[in-house]
Amino acid sequence: MTTPDRITEEAAAWFVRQSDETMDWSGFTAWLEADPRHREAFDDLCRIDADLDSLPKTAALPLAANDAAPARRWRYWAGGGAIAAGLALVLAIQPPAGNGPAATAYQSSPGEVREVAMADGTRVTLAPASRLTIVGDDVRLTGAAYFNVPHRPARLLTVHAGDLAIRDIGTRFEVASFDESVAVGVAEGQVSVTAPGVARPVRLTAGHGLNAEGGTIRLTTLKTSSVAAWRQGKLVFDDVPLALAIRDVSRYSGASITVDPAIGDERFSGVIAIHDGGKAARDIAQILAVDARPVAGGIRLEPRRH
Repeated sequence: MTTPDRITEEAAAWFVRQSDETMDWSGFTAWLEADPRHREAFDDLCRIDADLDSLPKTAALPLAANDAAPARRWRYWAGGGAIAAGLALVLAIQPPAGNGPAATAYQSSPGEVREVAMADGTRVTLAPASRLTIVGDDVRLTGAAYFNVPHRPARLLTVHAGDLAIRDIGTRFEVASFDESVAVGVAEGQVSVTAPGVARPVRLTAGHGLNAEGGTIRLTTLKTSSVAAWRQGKLVFDDVPLALAIRDVSRYSGASITVDPAIGDERFSGVIAIHDGGKAARDIAQILAVDARPVAGGIRLEPRRH
C-alpha cells in the first residue's frame, strides 16, 4: 500500500510538472483516479499555491535587470530543474495556508475543442492542443481559448498568458499563447492588458487586438467575427509567415503538417477551413504555388519543383 509520504511526493512531482510543455496529462489523470488520496494530496498543494503570493519569496529566482514586470511563480518552476524540485519539496512539507481555492486543469488534444464552465459563470472554449489551469479568478493559459465572461463588477478575471496579464470584468475575447508570442482579440466589451516594460495597462475594445512577440507589442484592428474563428472550423490569416500559418492549421486540425524552412518565411493571407487538415495544407500550397508532398504520417510543404 502506498504510504502518505509517498503520495505527497508524487503529488508534488505532478504539481511541478504542470508547467512543462511535455506534461503527461493522461498519466496525471490516471494517477488522480487511481486513489482518492491522490486527489486530496494534489488539492492540498493547489491550496498552498493559491496562497503563495502572500508568502515570503525566499526561493524566488532574481529578476533580470531589464525585466520590468514582477515574475510569477510559474516561471520559477518551468523546466523541472533543481529549483523546481526544491520548491516542490517545500510545498510538500508546509501545512496548508488557509482555505484558498484549489487548481483545476484542463487539457485538449490536437484537433479537439473543449468547453469549460467556471464557477463564476464564465464559459471558456478551449482550442485544440491547449492547456487551461484555473485557480479562483486567476487563469493560466498555454495555447488558445475564447472567453465569454458575464459582467460582474465585484469580480475581476485575470488570464495569464506568457508574460502578459489580461484582465476583464465582463466581455468576450480570445487569447492565443504559443511559443514566445501572445495575441489578444476582443469581440465584445473591453479588456486591460499589462506587459513587462509597459508603464500603463493597454485597453482593448471590441474590434481591436494586440500581438506581443520578441519584446515588441503591436496593436491591431480586426473583424469581431474573426475572433476565435476556429470555433466555426476556420482560421483567418493576415500576412503571417507560412510556418506560423501551418503550425496553426496542424494544431487546430490535428493533422501532421510541416514546412520546408526554405519557404517558411513566405507571407500568407486567407481564410482556411480546418475540418480536413490535409485539404487545408493543399489549399495553402495551391495559393502560394508550392508543393504539398505526402510524407510518413502527414504532409510537407516544399518549394515547387520545376
